[in-house]
Amino acid sequence: MRRKLPPLNALLAFEAAARHSNFTRAAQELSVAQPAVTRHVARLEDWIGSPLFRRNGSVVQLTREGALLSDLATTLLDRLELGIRDATRVGKDELVVGASFGIAHLWLMPKISALRMASEATVNFLTADDYRAFDVPSVDFSIRYGKGDFGVNCADLLFSEHSQIIVAPKFLDQHPEFDPDAPLATLDPRLIFDHGDPHDAGWVTWPVWCGLTGQPLSDRGEISTIRSYPTMLDLVSAGEGIGIGTMGLEDDLVASGAIVRVGTPVARDSFGYYLVYRKELLDKPSFARLRDHLLDQL
Repeated sequence: MRRKLPPLNALLAFEAAARHSNFTRAAQELSVAQPAVTRHVARLEDWIGSPLFRRNGSVVQLTREGALLSDLATTLLDRLELGIRDATRVGKDELVVGASFGIAHLWLMPKISALRMASEATVNFLTADDYRAFDVPSVDFSIRYGKGDFGVNCADLLFSEHSQIIVAPKFLDQHPEFDPDAPLATLDPRLIFDHGDPHDAGWVTWPVWCGLTGQPLSDRGEISTIRSYPTMLDLVSAGEGIGIGTMGLEDDLVASGAIVRVGTPVARDSFGYYLVYRKELLDKPSFARLRDHLLDQL
């Protein structure tokens, strides 16, 4: 049977636009004119049957359908790129890092130019929320959340856990009943977003937050689960509700004033994001340079 797939050129254009949150930068990456990206995205929206972006002048923001498709498209294209790399035996001057979509999009991509310069190599990504996807030879190293125990792998702490409730200023204005020290008791649970922890990485979900702060879980209905940290940030930034943020991932949004941190911060000993790698990778000069660069930035 013939595969039922969207137009692949349109999917490539959409994935780049979603990753950059900008049509112009997507066009520059793909070496096409910006109107071509706009046409491809419109064609894909017609094929999907739903808008994929909210547009406000030059600012674009993914819709819920767009965020789901963006995560899927990036993961699939990452895997295709790695498969081709292995099949063609290229990549001597390449480093492949495994990371969740949130870490890749929010923490690594803003640093990509500095990482490439420091390593003197091309840096590519394999994105997955299931860390088992990184335990393959084609992935050189990964960024993982946990307590530092990753089996036979070496691990260097990049930044420690520091979680706090995040909310848009306009949401605070619209919901004076919201108490950041008792959010589950003062808000409709549909306005409380949880990114979940489907692969038991140990992330701070609302049940974990309640255990750390001594707050009871809500008995007024189910909290809204958003299976993507970047999507949750988009919803919080749009004033749709509140979530639990992680310092280091949403710092740019806080600096811009799009969201604020409120309530009591929580942290657990040893938890954080780690650079995880096989010991023998230290003999690879490009990785050794990149590791030294990251550790120097701490």
